[in-house]
Amino acid sequence: MRSRPPLVPFRARDSAFGSLRAYRREAARWPFHAAGMHGHRFYVLDYFDGGEGELRLPRKTVKLGNGHVFLAPPGDLHDSGGIARMRGWVVEFNADLLPLQPVPGGRFSTLGLGTVPEAERASWAWRLERLVAEVNGARLGSLEAARGLLQVLLVDLARLLESAPRAASRSGLPLFREVVGFIERRYAEPGLSLAEIARAAGRSPTRVTAVVREQTGMTVLEWITARRMEEARRRLRETDEDIAIVAERVGYGDAAYFARVFRRVHGLSARAFRKAE
Repeated sequence: MRSRPPLVPFRARDSAFGSLRAYRREAARWPFHAAGMHGHRFYVLDYFDGGEGELRLPRKTVKLGNGHVFLAPPGDLHDSGGIARMRGWVVEFNADLLPLQPVPGGRFSTLGLGTVPEAERASWAWRLERLVAEVNGARLGSLEAARGLLQVLLVDLARLLESAPRAASRSGLPLFREVVGFIERRYAEPGLSLAEIARAAGRSPTRVTAVVREQTGMTVLEWITARRMEEARRRLRETDEDIAIVAERVGYGDAAYFARVFRRVHGLSARAFRKAE
């Protein structure tokens, strides 16, 4: 029986902020997440400024060169073996760093590929260089600066990807914003469920699920979990609250269950994350 392609978890221990990694790669062996066809449990943004290669997808192969940028969302399968000799930047990040409201034209729920116009490539390079410096520098305000730079990159990418079919998907944005707003207000309540969110929005659970997946590539539960984990990381970094208290304040009445979820999402325990931070 054929084995299922692997889904690679985010390596939180290698990240300065627990959710974001950024680095420059030269024309040498790529730090592959996995050999052959694979996916990620996080987003990967690649921007190339040298060399030629190809990206193999389940149904086609895409040629890549200078100025190409692509964003792989969680779960999308691809084989990056063909870009081993290309130069550029890599940004890896968890879903909680996406804008809470969709950026113009950008759902980022499927793999996006675009070409940065030649006149804009210098500004892309500058922002990515600055992002790498902020991620690896750990200076005052580095997290805020890195998040801001990432948001600008995502907005620019959304503009590159904008097209009539994507624009048509905006019909679901009002409901999506209502759902996201409800989750933002109530994510810390234990037992928050899809059924409760759907009742508050006056829509069926199926419709709410479809809209959230369309706009983010995530399920409602995954979105709630991402928001809870973002707040958990903040509390672990900025307070000395006991782990059980952190768990309770982000919506987990069972500290042991919180510990399992945190380890699954981040690849290390909450205690180890706090110590590393």
